[in-house]
Amino acid sequence: MIAAPTATRAEPVAALLRDWTTANGLCRGGSGDDPRTQAACERRDGLDRRLAAAGWCYGRPADTGAQRTWQPCGDGTRQPAQAGTETPQGAARRVLLDVARGPAEAGRGQPVQFVVHALNRVGPWAFLFARMQRPDGRPLPRAADDLDSNDYAALLRQDGNGWRVVDFAVGPTDVAWEGWDRRYGAPASVFAVR
Repeated sequence: MIAAPTATRAEPVAALLRDWTTANGLCRGGSGDDPRTQAACERRDGLDRRLAAAGWCYGRPADTGAQRTWQPCGDGTRQPAQAGTETPQGAARRVLLDVARGPAEAGRGQPVQFVVHALNRVGPWAFLFARMQRPDGRPLPRAADDLDSNDYAALLRQDGNGWRVVDFAVGPTDVAWEGWDRRYGAPASVFAVR
């Protein structure tokens, strides 16, 4: 007897979205060097792939982070914003954070640790958006003439000599990386901020 293959049951999207939201919050809100944060980011990235396989897209590639939401892909005009984008883990993550840390520490005049909101890599490009804090986890001290925020953004590129910071913004209050894709030829998808 030959049986027809059984169709795989579609995953319940509502549960995937709920799990993704939880994992995304832990990924974005955790310390960049904490293994629990890395685990949450890996879980979120796996949920990204499962949602994409279920026909859901995270905004359009041209949307800013605040505009992106999960939604059915619809008529095919939308594409998952994360296509081709990976979240570096382990040693690769540490190398990117260490390279990006130089301008941040120079801009703040003190050692910093990152609470990563986004760390994306597409080919030889990487983008970091993070909140800076003291290495012990306490907020950075503020002065009257200090920066407007403890946020930090950096665009990195890998070449034959390793990773280097191409551009960065210390203490931005807006989307400081707007236009970096056109200025430096980086893919727009690397700048996805959830």
